[in-house]
Amino acid sequence: MTDTIAAVEKAFRILEVMSAAGAPMTLMDITENTGLPKPTVFRMLRTLVELGFVDQDQLRKRYDLTLKMYNLGRGNGYDDIREEALPIMQALHDRFDETVNLGILQGGQVLYIHYLETTKSVRWQVRPGVRDPYYCTALGRAIAAYLPERQRKRLLDTVPITPRTSATPKDPVAVARILDETAARGWAVDDQENDNEVVCFGIPLMDGAQVIAGISITVVKGRMTPKLRTEMIEALCAYGPGPRAPTEVGG
Repeated sequence: MTDTIAAVEKAFRILEVMSAAGAPMTLMDITENTGLPKPTVFRMLRTLVELGFVDQDQLRKRYDLTLKMYNLGRGNGYDDIREEALPIMQALHDRFDETVNLGILQGGQVLYIHYLETTKSVRWQVRPGVRDPYYCTALGRAIAAYLPERQRKRLLDTVPITPRTSATPKDPVAVARILDETAARGWAVDDQENDNEVVCFGIPLMDGAQVIAGISITVVKGRMTPKLRTEMIEALCAYGPGPRAPTEVGG
């Protein structure tokens, strides 16, 4: 029991150091800042990576906390994310009077945590607490495209692709291509790939360099015009982080 408690204490010391740094750290950085032996830090990090709380960048040999760790620390309350996103959501809703959604990534699914509903009679609703697959929603794609490459690869390797409509991507290769395209331009689209007769555009919501959520506009297909599409994308991009650097795109 004593050994177990000691291991937990060491793991939390590592997580606290990484959280305080606020940026990816090397094995040596973490070792020096925790005061723990290098082999111990390495073993702990390997376990935390396997559990999904830490991400390892194989190319740069750095470790960083994952979105899973971020959400665990926040518990079930999402007031901070809602507070940050609400001005953007309200501005988009005021301009287009279409439903605006806010969601986070949990596992391979998008969890909707807030929305502003259109006043138009024909609408599509997704209530808070509902979940959809990441691979066929604008929200999920916007978030996944900005994850560290290892986390994105884990999604592609572990989440089964189940068709929602005839337009849903068929396999991880197609999803990877979509995520690359999303990262390269800075916004995501779902054109009847999650629900028939529904189009969505989305952007990631960032906390520094880390993606924490996604914001999307949902439009009934019958109201979509080329002009509206262009205006919505331009409006979203005004609040988004922009295209990801080419060296970070991959999957």
